[in-house]
Parts: sequence; structure tokens; C-alpha cells
Amino acid sequence: MNFLRECVLSQAASDLVRFDADSIRQVVSAQHRNLPDVWLVDPDAYEKDGRVLRDSETQRMLAYSTKDQILYGTDGCNSCTRQVKLGSLPADELKQFAESNEFRLELIQYLVSLILEIS
Repeated sequence: MNFLRECVLSQAASDLVRFDADSIRQVVSAQHRNLPDVWLVDPDAYEKDGRVLRDSETQRMLAYSTKDQILYGTDGCNSCTRQVKLGSLPADELKQFAESNEFRLELIQYLVSLILEIS
């Protein structure tokens, strides 16, 4: 699990991270796909100023399967999937993809950097 920034989450917030990861795994399993091999968490969407956040207005966890080229995201309540070749999108198309699918650009960009590291 990769974090957008280094931090130490409380046990309650860490439990929510595990819950969200399990939710994505359930979606993957239901679609009979490969498990994501790149995961990204925005810790600020789980805990802010000592307050645990049950959900967020935007995706707070992203996961990507390089084998299936599927992006998974969750905001704590809802999960979504998108078929996309993230590692090969030019910057302008990546920005357009993020905007049209309501993903935060900084999360998508960081996820792409992680994907490129393992490629």
C-alpha cells in the first residue's frame, strides 16, 4: 500500500483503509479479474486533525491492475472501475481522464508514477 504522503494513521483510520481495500478486492473478485498490483491511499481523506473520516467527497483510494489495465477507486461508500492504459497516457489526456471521471489529478499522477516505477 502506497501513501500519497507519509503519515501515521490511528487504528480506526487504518481499519478504514483495510475496509476500502477489501471493498476493491470484492469488486475485482466479482469481475473475475486480477488483483491490483499498485495501490495508493490519500491519508488525509481518512483522518484529519485527529478526526476519522468515514467517507470522502472524492476517491481516497486507488488501485490499478497492470495486467488487466483497470483502475479501481473508492470514496469510502462507492467503488468504481475504469478500463484505461494509465502508464501510456500523455499528460493532457491524463488530465482530461481525471476530470471526466472525477478523479483528483494529483492522485492519478502519483499512481502513474508508481506504475511506471514497476514497469
